This record gives sequence, C-alpha cells and structure tokens, in this order.
Amino acid sequence: MKSDTLTVNRHALLRFMNEGDKSANGHHSAMTAFLGEPLAAALVLHYLKGQGKNAEIVSWKVTPGTTKGQRLDVWIADGAGTLYQTEIKMWAGNAIGGLRLKPGLTRDELSERGRKQWAERLWNSEKNEFLAEAVGKVLKPMQPPVGFPNPSIQPLLCLWWLVQPSEEKGPWFHVPIQHDRFKTVNVFSLTAYLMSLEEENLTLYMPVVKERLNWLRLLLPGEPSP
Repeated sequence: MKSDTLTVNRHALLRFMNEGDKSANGHHSAMTAFLGEPLAAALVLHYLKGQGKNAEIVSWKVTPGTTKGQRLDVWIADGAGTLYQTEIKMWAGNAIGGLRLKPGLTRDELSERGRKQWAERLWNSEKNEFLAEAVGKVLKPMQPPVGFPNPSIQPLLCLWWLVQPSEEKGPWFHVPIQHDRFKTVNVFSLTAYLMSLEEENLTLYMPVVKERLNWLRLLLPGEPSP
C-alpha cells in the first residue's frame, strides 16, 4: 500500500481551497477534477484509521443497480462491519456560495461560519432533510458491491466546506433523519478535519492520483523552461 501513497501539505491545501488566494483563481475546477474525489476518500480513510478502524475503498462504482438513476461516488468499508455509500462535494471557498476562510479567524468565528453554512446552505432543520437534491441523493438506496451480501449500509456525505450543526460537533457527525431505510446520515467536513490536525504533511492512500501523475509525466516528460 505504501507505493500507492502520496504526501499532501495540509496548510497549502487549506490555503488553496479556502482562502480565496487570487493566484489560485481559475485553477480550482481543474485541480478539483484531478484531485478531488480521490483526496476526499483518502481523508475519510485517514480519519477512520485514526479511530482504530481498518478502513478501505471498496469500489468507485455506486449505483442503484440500474442503467439510469442517480449515482454516488465511492463505497468505503470501515473494517468493522459498516459500508458507507458516499457522496463527495469538493466545493471550494472560491466557488459561488463557497465559504472563504481567511487566516487568523478565532475558533468561535470558525464555528459560527460552520453553523451558518450548515443552516443556510445544506440543512432544513424543520423537516430534518437536505435543502438540495445534489446532496440529498446520498440517501438514495444503492446496490451493495460484490462481496458484501448483507452489509450494514450507512450514508456518508463528505464535504470540503467547513460545516458544523452545533458548537460541540466535530468534523464527523451524525444527523437524525426521517427516512424509510436510514435513521441517521453521516456528515464529514474535510476542512474541519484538516484544521483539527497538527501535522504539516499527511501520507494519504491515493492510487488513482498516482496513476494520473504517471500519465502527466508521460505526457510532459521535459522540465519546463525557467
């Protein structure tokens, strides 16, 4: 597995995605397409393994078992009997409606912004449901991957945004829902998780990104001119 890992600079990632750095303008869509979903899944693994679980990516194919219908992004097994049908949204701070986080914000200021983003952009607290189908589709029943005949399936919404329904909630939280299959939905804020860490660099399992980098080296073999 070590050969499939990459080193990620935590502070540079937060700066690029959240701070509205003008030098990053025009690059977010391309970088998110290149890194986004594999990076998000790798951070889910990093979190779960930090909880003592032997988590793994099971499949990048998450469908209802039909040729049509909504799809999700990845199946993740926590190694303890749970399968997460996962929807990933890598909305950056520079995006329309995004949440820009300038350096120097206090813990209270960050918490307030996270609660506002949750309440105004994502969650209807009166109906206990998501405001938009783009994220609400995480609750659609999906066909389990091969090798998991009777899994315990839970929905997981993985967001880049800093979101926090209340002050005491951490980067991974559970929200009660009214649903015929699920009692709760898991929500994981990548920004909140990265901000909770202390390491400058993280070693993440990202074989898909390594394959893409290998192709880039083949396509662009020469060093750029100074």
